[in-house]
Amino acid sequence: MYSKNILMQEEFVPYHQHLLLKCWVANPPKEVDVLNKWFVNLVETVGMKVVAGPTSVYVSDPGNEGLTGTVTLATSHASIHIWDHYEIPMVQFDIYSCKCFTFEQVMECFMPWGVTRVEWVMIDRNQKPTIASEGVWVPKD
Repeated sequence: MYSKNILMQEEFVPYHQHLLLKCWVANPPKEVDVLNKWFVNLVETVGMKVVAGPTSVYVSDPGNEGLTGTVTLATSHASIHIWDHYEIPMVQFDIYSCKCFTFEQVMECFMPWGVTRVEWVMIDRNQKPTIASEGVWVPKD
């Protein structure tokens, strides 16, 4: 007689959340390869999985110059546009996922860019979209 050890994977239970950031940074990336590596690091930091991309391009349209990119996750997506020609470069970013993550995890990835200010909102999308938390973050002197 023998016994079998059966490993059962726990069923994934989605938790839908969407983080939107508007940041001002001193040292934004300006090369596609740098932004794509940043996306991979972001995905690893929040414990998710890339299923497509990342894909980034430099947009040179007057008034809209800067890198733009996306990464498709097994649990949804992240996207970014960086206006690097502003006096203080500005970033618009969002990450939506049905896997839990935190504002602090995401901010860790932005710190190398010399963040000077962040306005953010976390939306709970489990039922009716609702603002779960929001704020303004500035570095401590």
